[in-house]
Amino acid sequence: MKLGTLVLVCLTAFFASPFTSAADEPKREPKPRFKGVEVYSWKNDKGVWQFAIVDGTNRNKTENEVKTAPTVYAGADKFTTALKFLAENEMVFWTHQIKGFEFPPKDDLKKIDEAAKAAKVQLERAEK
Repeated sequence: MKLGTLVLVCLTAFFASPFTSAADEPKREPKPRFKGVEVYSWKNDKGVWQFAIVDGTNRNKTENEVKTAPTVYAGADKFTTALKFLAENEMVFWTHQIKGFEFPPKDDLKKIDEAAKAAKVQLERAEK
């Protein structure tokens, strides 16, 4: 009976070990995307800053396309975390060619610039 209990405890410990959950953690993209990524930012109706990361293309995006992208992050903290998962040397273009999009306050911009540098991504912001 004691041997069976020991085996059960060992198996439980084995399957509950940290390496089993490591596979579920997001990983950094292996290489930069062909045309980089574009970032758009705006305040939602509740005043929370939203940040969308979308694939770079040669065409203008629509407001709906940006705001419904699967990679929209609520708040600067979540956005700066997302930058860490882009490939090293990824080109990140942050412009606002769509009416209604804007840059967050300067304190947030400074934090985002520092996060991009730490993540080793190339953030290009075209401020108006």
